[in-house]
Amino acid sequence: MEQVVVLVVAVGLAALVGQLGKNRNIGFGWSFALSLFLSPIIGLIITLFSKKKDVEFIDIQKDEN
Repeated sequence: MEQVVVLVVAVGLAALVGQLGKNRNIGFGWSFALSLFLSPIIGLIITLFSKKKDVEFIDIQKDEN
């Protein structure tokens, strides 16, 4: 029973790290897999070192009345 709790906590932490990787080049899947198989701390470090995805900014001009 104790092993099940540890497994659920590990998967939960890996999912949180995966959510951080969603907006980065590494992606959710790789972040999740690395944190699940290595450790959540190592997965977090790798995810945070991954570059963020490029974001396009749209210039919205306001109407001047």
